[in-house]
Amino acid sequence: METICTTDSNDMDEMRLLLRNVSKFCVRPSLLLTVLLGFTKDPYPNIREVALDGLVELSSCIVVEDQSLIEGCYFRAVELLFDCEDSVRRSAVCAVSEWGRLLVACNQDQSKKEWSDTVFVQLCSMVRDMDMKLRVVAFDALGKIRMVSEDILLQTLCKKALPATKEKTYCGQLTAKLLTLPASAAAFAFVHGLEDEFHEVRRSACRSLCMLTAVSAEFASEAVNILMDMLNDDSVVVRLQALETIHFMAISDHLKVEEAHLHMFLGTLLDRSDSIRSAARNTLQSIKLRNLAMFRLAIDALMKNLEFYPQDEADLFLVIFKLGRTHGKFVGSIIREVFQELEPSFEGKLAFDNARTVALLVLAISVPVSFERRICTVPPQTFSYAVIQLGRISRGLFDVVNQDTLLAYLSHCSRFSLVSDSEFFKGEEPALQLEKSDVLLCQKSNDTSEAHLTSPLLDSLANLHDRVTSCAKIVLRKISDIWRLIDLGCMGEVIQTLRSWKEELSKFTSDSPQTVGVLAFALQYIHVIKLLGKVWTRILSSRNLRYHGMGVLEVLLGKIDKRLQDMRYRFIGLSREEELHLLEIMLLSCVLRLSYLETCNLEASLKKICTISSRVENLCKEEAIELSNFILDLQKLLCEIGNSSDGVFENIYLLQKSLKSFSLRQIVLSGEIKHLEAELNVLDNDFQNPLPFISGLPVGIPFEITLYNLTSEKRLWLTMTVDGTSPQFVFLDLHEFEGCDEIRKFTFVAPFYGTPRVTYFSLKVCIAMECLSEDVQLFKDYEGPKPELSFLCKEIEVHLSTPVK
Repeated sequence: METICTTDSNDMDEMRLLLRNVSKFCVRPSLLLTVLLGFTKDPYPNIREVALDGLVELSSCIVVEDQSLIEGCYFRAVELLFDCEDSVRRSAVCAVSEWGRLLVACNQDQSKKEWSDTVFVQLCSMVRDMDMKLRVVAFDALGKIRMVSEDILLQTLCKKALPATKEKTYCGQLTAKLLTLPASAAAFAFVHGLEDEFHEVRRSACRSLCMLTAVSAEFASEAVNILMDMLNDDSVVVRLQALETIHFMAISDHLKVEEAHLHMFLGTLLDRSDSIRSAARNTLQSIKLRNLAMFRLAIDALMKNLEFYPQDEADLFLVIFKLGRTHGKFVGSIIREVFQELEPSFEGKLAFDNARTVALLVLAISVPVSFERRICTVPPQTFSYAVIQLGRISRGLFDVVNQDTLLAYLSHCSRFSLVSDSEFFKGEEPALQLEKSDVLLCQKSNDTSEAHLTSPLLDSLANLHDRVTSCAKIVLRKISDIWRLIDLGCMGEVIQTLRSWKEELSKFTSDSPQTVGVLAFALQYIHVIKLLGKVWTRILSSRNLRYHGMGVLEVLLGKIDKRLQDMRYRFIGLSREEELHLLEIMLLSCVLRLSYLETCNLEASLKKICTISSRVENLCKEEAIELSNFILDLQKLLCEIGNSSDGVFENIYLLQKSLKSFSLRQIVLSGEIKHLEAELNVLDNDFQNPLPFISGLPVGIPFEITLYNLTSEKRLWLTMTVDGTSPQFVFLDLHEFEGCDEIRKFTFVAPFYGTPRVTYFSLKVCIAMECLSEDVQLFKDYEGPKPELSFLCKEIEVHLSTPVK
């Protein structure tokens, strides 16, 4: 294509505007790319710049399958890295980054990694450019690369060529005349960036380094020395970025801190900037301190922070508490050394006006929460001393525990010097934190099915199904024990406990339908209790619930109803007791909705409560099951409301009385539970490989469907939805498909009639099952299934596009 020259300034402005909006034209991508590549050779730098910007914009909104075309765009951008105009070179760096990403994506296996290294090294060659803004752009681009050889990364921290990279070369340009790119071009790239005279470059280099530490643990280990030097940078934003990078390395478990590093890091706790000190304390919580000496250094530094900046007291108490919780084995030694500071004087006075003393008390009371009490040597009187400073301490630990729970905890612990898990939970006061080591230890029993949930005992069980069932039963039994913590508002502790149980159960994998069913039921139940606890604590703690949190409460109750519906209809083999347990929680959810949400349909909600209550009563009569106090009180109140001459609105608050008698009962799994599931897939379909369709005409979509534990009597539907439109339903008649009830696999071509008049659209598809029950709600807005639906699989996205002419 001939070079196009423009001489008039108005023509040039129009050309720049045209190129900046090139992606909005309905022109074939290959033609657009050809035009833009031609303009990159324009004699005017402004035109070359916007042509490169157009290439960058196109790279993110079109699909290019021709690798040679991608390479052409990439290498043209590489040529312009050596343009005489700074703005053109900056745009070229962005183009190299984006088209290099496409080049990596279109290759496979080893070629993918080689091209990624090529792009990385090529960008490294630009970090020494004379233009400051270009250096910032180059480092920003380096941080976006997610696949780099470890040798290349290490080379960026080393001035001399490493043996592993000495002979390596890549396709590219180091200068305008040199057509091959040696790996040594990456040498010292990050060191140059972190030592740059402009803080914008140093910050960008540090941010890029942060992203790349996740790629290689060895690279992260080598980068620590440089990062620690950055903590003394003149710029606050650079110091903040360095702390953020160290924090990221710590939570990624790629941070190995030596004692020399710790000295440099702890110096930031005395920085004049409030934001620096706060970031340093936040980072310190994530660092693993390997020995007592390092832990002592950290505590001493925090005490100095408290001495020089008393305004940081609340935040410091929280950091000290969390450090003690994660390094419990070191806390006892520290407390024994300073215990005289905590003891009252001969006159019986306590030196609690000293902030250091209160901080040491915070450290002392963290031990039972984080470490096994059987080896804890913190004297019980320290908990009594902490009660005296309850208000001051609770302000710092506000994010962890409320003041009432902290008082109950301190009062209980002050009575024991060595307290075991079982002794601790027999008391009336709640535990502040239930660690994983606590929640996985259940009470001993002669029955092996109720043994500890530790791996050695589980391995001794007969088979995997017995092990999974045993674990699930113990976890479900223990959930009722923590309801009193929910009743006291300790949701932080409850959530951590439930999360640890969920993680433990998630470790099990099995192809057995019974095992899958038990696991799925237990995990669903744990999630329901977590949501229910959030609702319960929100209602109990919110004085102005009407004006604060009503929307959140409605969302939580909606999630609970949906989960309970799935548990009731997507699990077969539930016993009468298990069904009754779910119905009782459904009643609780209905009462909460009716009592506290002004937007709910009162008549429909009350009718639903009566329907479920009737079902509960029938179940109890069939199996001679004793009703709970909550259900008995609720039935009495329903009778009062039914006999009352007042309207529904006047009687609604009577239902709140029944909530006082609710207590979560144990659920005991007795039968073989199977989970109703489905898998839905469309082969060879994604954004780059859409299915063809003609706008306005129906299209057939071939689905691969796998059903688990679904009998032919179940009524299933495919729900297909385009954003902003009502769903279309296609009925799946299981009598027409072969296969057993346990696993049924088949191919089904579903027609979709509502193809929009566009060139591309995506369709969201899922498989749903009708929930046939007495309390169904009808769909009124569109044809399809009449009862409520329970979705059996994750929603998938089907991509469709009109054929290119």
